[in-house]
Amino acid sequence: MYKFSFNNLDIVAISDTHGGHSDIDVPICDVLIHAGDVCDFGDIDQLEHFMVWFSEQPARYKIFVSGNHDTMFEQRAEHLRALIPSEVLYLECSVVDIEGVSFASVPARGELLCSVALENVDIMITHGAPYGVFDEGIGCPYLSEQIKVSKPKYALFGHIHFAKPQQITIDGTTFVNLTEMKF
Repeated sequence: MYKFSFNNLDIVAISDTHGGHSDIDVPICDVLIHAGDVCDFGDIDQLEHFMVWFSEQPARYKIFVSGNHDTMFEQRAEHLRALIPSEVLYLECSVVDIEGVSFASVPARGELLCSVALENVDIMITHGAPYGVFDEGIGCPYLSEQIKVSKPKYALFGHIHFAKPQQITIDGTTFVNLTEMKF
């Protein structure tokens, strides 16, 4: 779990819970972010359970980005988006402004599948890691380029389980691996 404050917003970010979300005690915050892999392998029951749990967490805003284990979003996107409660913001290839802070997401699941007009982004959320930052050599080079262009203050991601949760600031962007799952 990564906790930080940005422009008067208290933000909590997690990723890679793989069905173990109920074991996490989320503190009261303004924005709660989950950067993907809520399921083990596309399990619809886990997704439904997660969405109920996530919507009940003590945050005014909740942002969800799907991961490579949440494959249902790629296969049955419209059906599954209907399962997302109205109080949960699903980001993919999009930007949302919350109280003057811009949150953006692009799908970095292997390769960057889209790009959005990202200028003055405050917080970039992806499931996959950018190439060269806590990525065990398998990060997305297109995401690295997107971050260089967008210059977010924070780049939040998961996916890389063997890289312990950690952070580093490079060229004004704080990169954070949010992975919760431990092997």
